Amino acid sequence: MSRHYRNLIYYSEDWDVMESALLKATRKLHRAQDTDRLARRVMTLFDQGLRDAEIIARAAANQEMLIANIASLRGAARPLHA
Repeated sequence: MSRHYRNLIYYSEDWDVMESALLKATRKLHRAQDTDRLARRVMTLFDQGLRDAEIIARAAANQEMLIANIASLRGAARPLHA
């Protein structure tokens, strides 16, 4: 069975860790980001076995900054024919 379709059960303590990580990541970014994408990133990191909210927040914020930088570079690219 694909891991994308397995049923995950989160306990209240799990939600507390993920919520704390999401809030910390949002503060680290100092600006409004794609909250849904950031939340999914936090959950993915949790599902991969990370349990420390600070580590999850740092990784999620770094990944979000990388995605934003890539998007801005793509937006800055201009076609050569004009």
